[in-house]
Amino acid sequence: MTQRVSPASLTPSQAIETAPNRWLGLTVTLTGAFMAIMDAFIVNISLPSIRADLHASFGEAQLIIAAYSLTYAVGLITGGRLGDLYGRKRMFMVGLGAFTLASLGCGLAPTPGALIAARIAQA
Repeated sequence: MTQRVSPASLTPSQAIETAPNRWLGLTVTLTGAFMAIMDAFIVNISLPSIRADLHASFGEAQLIIAAYSLTYAVGLITGGRLGDLYGRKRMFMVGLGAFTLASLGCGLAPTPGALIAARIAQA
């Protein structure tokens, strides 16, 4: 007869060792965090091309960068609390889906204002 072990009775190291797919979960989580930071770097590097293609002013170009950074910073605390209330996995998946859809909106933005709005939604 096998003995059932309650997850609450395990030490943190035992819980990590017995968790199935722990490396997959770590990989997915780190990829999500990397995507958010990588997005900021990509836009910084491509900002001259974006500005030329959309005929954006210097102020609009700065807002394209700042809107994402500020909204991302504010959303971290809110997202953490929503994760506590509704489940971290669920909120991670919702956030990743919203980020992907907003990225599509950024790519299709015809004006600087639409790009700024999409960047706010992306963060």
